[in-house]
Amino acid sequence: MMSSLPIDPGDLYALKYLLEERHVTRAANKLGVSQSSMSHRLAKLRSDLGDALLVPQGSGLVLTPRAQAMAQPLGVALEAVQAAISPPRSFDPAAARLEASLMLPDLLAPFLPKLMATLRAQAPGIQLKVLPVAGKLSETLSTAACDVAIAPQMLAGPNTLARPIGALRFGVFLGRSHPACRGRLTLKRWLAAAHVVVSVDNPADNPIAKALAEQGHERVVGLTVPGFLAGLLVVAESDMLMNAPLPLAADVAGRLELVTRPLPIALAPVRLSLLWHPRNRADPAHAWLREQLHGFFVEALAAGAKPRSRGA
Repeated sequence: MMSSLPIDPGDLYALKYLLEERHVTRAANKLGVSQSSMSHRLAKLRSDLGDALLVPQGSGLVLTPRAQAMAQPLGVALEAVQAAISPPRSFDPAAARLEASLMLPDLLAPFLPKLMATLRAQAPGIQLKVLPVAGKLSETLSTAACDVAIAPQMLAGPNTLARPIGALRFGVFLGRSHPACRGRLTLKRWLAAAHVVVSVDNPADNPIAKALAEQGHERVVGLTVPGFLAGLLVVAESDMLMNAPLPLAADVAGRLELVTRPLPIALAPVRLSLLWHPRNRADPAHAWLREQLHGFFVEALAAGAKPRSRGA
C-alpha cells in the first residue's frame, strides 16, 4: 500500500508558488489568497515537512537545500496533474492518427470503398478495423474491442446509445430458376419453401419468426448462416429462398441475378441505428467519427442504399 503524502494535497500549489516566488505576498497573489493565509500555510508546510523551506537573507528569502531539491520535480508533477485533468483538446482530423473499430453488417461491405474515401479525405491518418455484427453487441461496445456499430436497433442493450439511420423493409430473394418465381408468391408457397436464415447469436427475437409466431405460422429453416452475403450466395445456387432487407441486398442480388418478391406477411420496418457506449460520449475523436458515419449511411439509405461504381 502506498504511504500517504506528508502534507495535505491541497497545499501542493501553495508550496509550488512559495518556492517559485520566494516571497509570501507574491505567492499569495498567484494562489488567490490573503498574505496572512499564505503565511499560515508556510508555517504548516514547515511543520509537516520538517524543514524551514524559505529562510531570510538580506531583504528577501532563499530556499533551503531540501526546498531547492523539490522545486523542479514538484513543478513537473503538478503540470502533469493539470494536463491529466484538463479538458481534451479539440480534435483535428487532418492531423490525427486515429485508430477505430466499426461493427458492420456484411451487406454494407460494398460501401466500404466509398466510406474509406470519404473518411480519408478529412482524416488521412485514419485506420479503420471492420468487425462482423456480434450477438452480444452491447457487451462488445462496452469494451475496447469495438468503438461503434451500425446494426438493427433491436440489438442495442439498455446501456447503449443510439442514433437512427433509417428503416429497412424486407423482401424475399430467390434464384431465377426457383419454382416460386412463377406466379404470385403466396403465404402458403412461401411457408412451404426452405428458408436460409441469418443468425448472429443475439438475444433479440428474429422479427420474421416473431411475426409468424404471432399469426400461428412457422417457416421451414433449411440453412442457418452467420451473414446475409453467404445466404444470398446459397440462394443463387439452390431451391431455397431468403428474406433480406431490400435496400441493402439490392446490389448483391443484382450481381447474382436473384429475383425479388414482396414479403407475404405484414412486417414492420426494421430500424437501423448507429450504436455506441456512453463511455465514448464526450470523446472528440469518437464524436467526429460518429458524425461522419451517421451522415454517410443516412445518405446511402436515402439514396436507395445502392453503392456507386466507378463508372456511375
